[in-house]
Amino acid sequence: MPIVNQILPIWEWPHHSEYDCNAIHPPGEWWTAEYGQYQPAFGWWSIAWGTVCEVLYLPIIVALYEESKRISCYKIMLWLAVIDIIAILANSIFFGILLIKGYVFCSNPWFVWMVGCIGLGRDVVWRERKLSLARHKSPVRVAELLAFLGGKATNSSGVFELSKSQRNTTYYLMLTLVYIFYFTFLTPPILTNSKEKGMFFDPFIGPARLETFSNWPHTANNLLIVMATAALYFSLCIVLVVKQGGDGHRARLKQNKAIFIQATLICVFNVVASLVYVYMNFFPTSQTLVEIGHLSWQFSHGAPPYIYLLLNKTVQERCRKLMGIRRPRISTITPATQTVTSSQHVMRQNFEL
Repeated sequence: MPIVNQILPIWEWPHHSEYDCNAIHPPGEWWTAEYGQYQPAFGWWSIAWGTVCEVLYLPIIVALYEESKRISCYKIMLWLAVIDIIAILANSIFFGILLIKGYVFCSNPWFVWMVGCIGLGRDVVWRERKLSLARHKSPVRVAELLAFLGGKATNSSGVFELSKSQRNTTYYLMLTLVYIFYFTFLTPPILTNSKEKGMFFDPFIGPARLETFSNWPHTANNLLIVMATAALYFSLCIVLVVKQGGDGHRARLKQNKAIFIQATLICVFNVVASLVYVYMNFFPTSQTLVEIGHLSWQFSHGAPPYIYLLLNKTVQERCRKLMGIRRPRISTITPATQTVTSSQHVMRQNFEL
């Protein structure tokens, strides 16, 4: 069966018969009435979730920017945060609006297409960036990744080769822009369908033709990069356990508990969303599984601000300073006073003797 062009520039799609709404009826509210379905519950949830995540990300962006001046991996984290903010607009806020309106592709083709382009382009690049953070073939890579997860970024001598690391990171981010442009503007996007409560490559003009509207670059990205990310993060956890050996093993392992939690949460949301979206765009899928897949996608972009604020001490400190919140200080006057008093008492007893 023929498939839609895998190179599909955004400026050419109106000329492709596969996306011609006029073959059945001109675009507009008729499509909403005939093929759409109002979804206020899921729609308002998506808008609320997306709005809260965007607000939480504001101080974190500033914190990551300040840290990125010192440590290169925080530059990657800042880039990821920007991608998250844009992706949340597509897969949560705009998606919620489309569900509330009951839209399908032909209800408003250009708007639905643009939302899909933004969501797809930012999602695949976000996954690729996570993979870059998980590379740890050298001590510097391990240290950078530990910084990402809330650890301390130092090499064996306690100092990073900052200029080289920052320069390499900048080059890598420039390549990412090319990756973004390709997936956003040159491949078939995922299109919101209110009746299915998800986003599909199939515009659902006439009978469903999932295999015709496959996006193979997206499929390859999800299956290969996402599974590699999970494997590398799992390897990181093993490396951390091995490196915790020696004196104080239990104490250090407990201290790095947050690292394991963050890595696990990142992988779970990432893998579930990717695999479900691949599956549902090739095979008929229950609406419950579609909802789970989309919720996982929303969580994969929306969970990081919560993870940062709850588990990443560096970001926590930066955000406290930004908002003028001082950490409560534990007074040491009482112990010192007790020590002095105890010493005076012993001296007095000796004098009396």
